[in-house]
Amino acid sequence: MEFDPAMLADEGSKVLVQEMTRTGWELVKGGFARVFGRGEADEATLAELETSREEVLEEDEELTESVRGMWKVRLRQRLKNDPEAVAELRALLDEIAPEPESRGGVTNIHHGDVRDQGILIQAGSIEGGVHRHTYQGDHVDMRGAKAGGDVIGTQYNDGNRRRKS
Repeated sequence: MEFDPAMLADEGSKVLVQEMTRTGWELVKGGFARVFGRGEADEATLAELETSREEVLEEDEELTESVRGMWKVRLRQRLKNDPEAVAELRALLDEIAPEPESRGGVTNIHHGDVRDQGILIQAGSIEGGVHRHTYQGDHVDMRGAKAGGDVIGTQYNDGNRRRKS
């Protein structure tokens, strides 16, 4: 089976960075070092992978994306220059992160309507949480306030002009 090196490099860099935060990192690190070292895990690649892991563990999203981008480029170059590395990486990825079908997949079913600004989310997994933010317009709560004089302004509710005071 033929694999597109660019797509495989993209998948490989995603899996690599994800695994940097997990307990099986030492095995994954060795596997990727072998892909770069033509079957042998060289010390320079192992050190670079460990440095990248330390950066990812800082939990800086921009830095993590930068690390992923760097390894994506390096994987793409490696796969382009050595067709045997394609098979090595594919085998490694199948071992680390098997295709969803082999893991049972995800099925989401929804019946009915989502109304009144409701939210429906269907996903296999969500990392980082889900947050709903809605803009309600500028607002100053004047309940209980004592003004030294007249209060002048315009009241808006849901974007509709209601009354002047």
